[in-house]
Amino acid sequence: MAPVFAGYPKVFVVDAEGKPLLPCHPARARKLLDAGKAVLERGIPFAIRLKRAVENPVGSLRAKVDDGSKRVGIALVNEHTSEVVFRGVLIQRGDVTRLITLRREYRRNRRYRLVRHRSCRNRNRRQVVPFPSIRQKKEAVYRVLADLAGMAPVSGVDVELVSVGVKNPALPGQDVREKVLRRDGACVLCGSTEKLQRHHLVPRAKGGTDTPENQVLLCAECHRKLHSGEAVLGRKGKTFAWRAHAVLGKAYLLSLLSRFGEVKVAEGWQTKAWREQLGLPKSHANDAASLFPPESPLKIFGPECLIWPLRRRKWEGNPTKTCEEKNGFRHWDVVRAVRAGKVVFGCVRSLKARVMTLRTAEDGNFEVSYSKAKLLHRPRGLAYVPVW
Repeated sequence: MAPVFAGYPKVFVVDAEGKPLLPCHPARARKLLDAGKAVLERGIPFAIRLKRAVENPVGSLRAKVDDGSKRVGIALVNEHTSEVVFRGVLIQRGDVTRLITLRREYRRNRRYRLVRHRSCRNRNRRQVVPFPSIRQKKEAVYRVLADLAGMAPVSGVDVELVSVGVKNPALPGQDVREKVLRRDGACVLCGSTEKLQRHHLVPRAKGGTDTPENQVLLCAECHRKLHSGEAVLGRKGKTFAWRAHAVLGKAYLLSLLSRFGEVKVAEGWQTKAWREQLGLPKSHANDAASLFPPESPLKIFGPECLIWPLRRRKWEGNPTKTCEEKNGFRHWDVVRAVRAGKVVFGCVRSLKARVMTLRTAEDGNFEVSYSKAKLLHRPRGLAYVPVW
């Protein structure tokens, strides 16, 4: 069931009333534009608007989401034709906690200087659940799906949720202890089979998980030597820190995704089995496209897209963004640039005197000349950058 990769992307279509229709072939979209039956709706992702209304649109797409802490894979799949019409990776923001802490310190300092005689009121506030740093990540996933649902008929969502439990049937055993015992069988340092104990590679006090991947089997003597520093174990464990945001906001994410229709949930080990069955390489977008795959081989259209959620509130007087526009380019503009004979796509990060820097798939601070860059699209809330 090897997938088929098409070198061209599908074109999103909406009718005159704004109802999303099934995507079409680029040649058909070009004929509609040349004949004056459609107009350009947006640049990236490319979409056209028909000049007539469609009374009974047919067909629908299924949204696929591979949830994560830093990157989220998103795909749109037509399960009747096994076509993947869109693949993207959402780059989550990681500065919300720092900004909230900074704002809290500014607020405390201001209140101490101006109204320090006032009684404490911080207990009057109700705690938001989930926390703002987690909430904004789940809402970013909803923003992307809502944006895509405005161009494509989305009828439901399949999502892979991050789990910290021991549900992977690849390792035999009923619980964590039995899985570790059956996997190692003896002390991993000396090979002894007497007085075996489990050792956490990353201590739980420092964010280590209680999964088999973070535990090894040691005898009592080797366990003592390891904690006293007499022995060294050249293995790395897994921490819970990178999973925290993905795990804590699962219920909130499911409530948001239920607005698009039926929601089906899968786990990581299921996604891995499906992806290997389809013959797709490991990536967040491919993991999303592999969720609940159809029986026929997938046909994947176009490249992956990197998606950055733009901040809705602009910081007036930001010292790092003193230049709003230079040589016709603005911050977050999607551009096509050439440097040393290499063509790259990215969005503008900073505008300097002689060069500008781009956010690309390989480099977050890629410098290019203004004369070697061409403006492709000016985003409106979400920046989509194709990765060819």
